[in-house]
Amino acid sequence: MSAGVPFLFASDLDGTLLPNTGKLPSSGCLERTRALLQALLDARCPVCVVSGRYLTLARQGQSVFRLPHPTWWICNVGTEVYDQAGTLDRDWQRRLGPPLDREALRRSLYKIPRLAPQEPQKQGPHKFSFYYPEPVSRELQTEIMYRVWGVRSDLQMISSIEESSGRALLDIIPANAGKSHALWYVAERYGLASDRVFFAGDSGNDLDALLSGVCGVLVGNTPENVRTQAAQRQEGKKDARLFTADAFYGDGIIEGLCHYELWPFGRAKP
Repeated sequence: MSAGVPFLFASDLDGTLLPNTGKLPSSGCLERTRALLQALLDARCPVCVVSGRYLTLARQGQSVFRLPHPTWWICNVGTEVYDQAGTLDRDWQRRLGPPLDREALRRSLYKIPRLAPQEPQKQGPHKFSFYYPEPVSRELQTEIMYRVWGVRSDLQMISSIEESSGRALLDIIPANAGKSHALWYVAERYGLASDRVFFAGDSGNDLDALLSGVCGVLVGNTPENVRTQAAQRQEGKKDARLFTADAFYGDGIIEGLCHYELWPFGRAKP
């Protein structure tokens, strides 16, 4: 694939591209977001939508908010990569190894009170997801992973908080999966250095990607606990670049692009 692209644009979907987490966007924000994405695509800049959702639900969000079709989809918390047509990237699947044994994982975790599997449609071959009614303590994280590693040692847990309910969203995935690994997998196709990879997000499961050396942006509507986590995790990461925008949602994305001098191209602004 040609490396002659301006940069790779990537963004989380909910709460970043989509103004749907309860905080009010500025007037015209969604229109500016649509115009930005279309202008990037017209300039042959690959656009990658990154989401914890499975593909059908991610596409539904894109359709409801009438966003242009992206070049790439990274779904199910970085365990699935799809092209613009919705074709699953089999090479990425092979990298992740065999599908998870969800029944064995379920048995290993069933004694932990209040830990409940998410709906079947929110699972995936390489993703086993749970709800917990409150943020997970460090001690409980340790216990969960001790039990998980008894089933398969090359797994990790991604934790985030559902802003509307306050409950924890827990995803068990392979150690070499996740939004960061998947984003770099796509970036490698274009031969891009880290300063030509842009990623915007707003939640805990975005932090690995945001702090992986890319041009990372936390949009202004990011919850305070995620900002705190980001600051703590950024310490000691020499290559991490993280800008916190003031503006919400797509306006925060545009602010971040301008900060890194990736946008606008030439004279035209979206």
